[in-house]
Amino acid sequence: MTYREALGFLDSLVDYEKQAKQRTAFKLDNIRRLLGQAGKPQQRLDNVVLVAGTKGKGSVCHMVESGLRASGIRTGMFLSPHVNTVRERIQLDGRLVSKAVFSRSLERLAPLVWSRSGQGHGVRRSRGHCGQVSYFEFTTAMAFELFARSRPDYSVVEVGLGGRLDATNLSEPAVSVITRIGLDHLGVLGNTVRKIAREKSGIMRAGRPVVVGQQVPAAAAELRRRAREAGASLVPVQERTRVWNVGFSSSGVDFSVLSEMGAGRISLPLWGRHQVENCSTALAVLGLLARTDSRIRFDRVAAGLAEVAVPARCQVVRHEPPVIVDSCHNPDSGRALADAIASHLGRKVVLVYGSLLGKLVSRTIAPLAPWVDRAVLVSPDSPRAEAPEKLRRAFSRIGVPCIVAGSVKNGLDVALQLSGREIPVVVAGSFYVAGEALACLHAARGD
Repeated sequence: MTYREALGFLDSLVDYEKQAKQRTAFKLDNIRRLLGQAGKPQQRLDNVVLVAGTKGKGSVCHMVESGLRASGIRTGMFLSPHVNTVRERIQLDGRLVSKAVFSRSLERLAPLVWSRSGQGHGVRRSRGHCGQVSYFEFTTAMAFELFARSRPDYSVVEVGLGGRLDATNLSEPAVSVITRIGLDHLGVLGNTVRKIAREKSGIMRAGRPVVVGQQVPAAAAELRRRAREAGASLVPVQERTRVWNVGFSSSGVDFSVLSEMGAGRISLPLWGRHQVENCSTALAVLGLLARTDSRIRFDRVAAGLAEVAVPARCQVVRHEPPVIVDSCHNPDSGRALADAIASHLGRKVVLVYGSLLGKLVSRTIAPLAPWVDRAVLVSPDSPRAEAPEKLRRAFSRIGVPCIVAGSVKNGLDVALQLSGREIPVVVAGSFYVAGEALACLHAARGD
């Protein structure tokens, strides 16, 4: 199977990330059957670190993986969603798997599933086919299959949505991690942080540690209760790491930290105070792992964190004028982005903003209002894209002047004109907006 055929097969699967109507019912029956027929690869993984949360889980995954890899440790990492290419979801030793490896893994699993156009991609139904699985579930199975074959020392796995009924939760984590919980996916996970915390607590395991980042009181109480019920060992980040003397610059953020591995100065090439919080969570995880793995040391971890790259999280793409691309799409990420603008830029920006349906747009953009000179409203290439006219009403209510530009590419062109090569440009609203913006910006400079 060629890589193009592999992509065609994936596109034939149901992709709830792209559907206009959100998925509301989740069952693990089909993905469990698929993994069973594939030999249960998720049970052959060593040292799984499973990371859930509303805000920061992707960054924490990148930081844990970078710290492990800098310690001379072989790593696997599974992330979602991707920004530019689906191969971002499955990485070995910090590199995207090759097109050939990706295609071979898909070809091994494809005959086990039903797809809407499977025969057109050289795939026949098997007598033991497991039924229909989603795009996300299939790529999760691919990651498990590839990690089982490659046998990295640690597999860092990001939960897709929720936790209890997420396909990644079929793995057996050595350490579970729950980052900050906030309001997102309300129609799926519940309309309170307590209900959302309950779903995310499903990744806890009896007799295993669960590292818990900073939480609002309702979420913290629910996680403590669920940890007791599950028999998991709760590890609050604030009891394992202490941070002080935080500094911000155009190149990132640096701070002093006391952790279980030792103390010293950490420099992150990332923007935002929230990344300090994410890094504290990652250090707490790595400190736990260091108890039984002498290769993990503070100096090595610090060197790895100094090189960490997290796409579409306050990513600085240009410097004149500054162009920053972020995936901000919920109230917590809106506050984090506003704080990053205040800390690293300290002046107003031109905001390119687009959103998907069902998001809390007004609450997400409210913290940004004091830092936006003008908003350029766009519609990402997705059937779930929110209508720009609805976005216009939200921005008008908070007194931010705005222009409807249509596509992300048009929005970028308009924003750069408005900036006059002086005012910073910030792109935000969703991973879809961020991905399209990065593709346009990289194409413009010939990357």
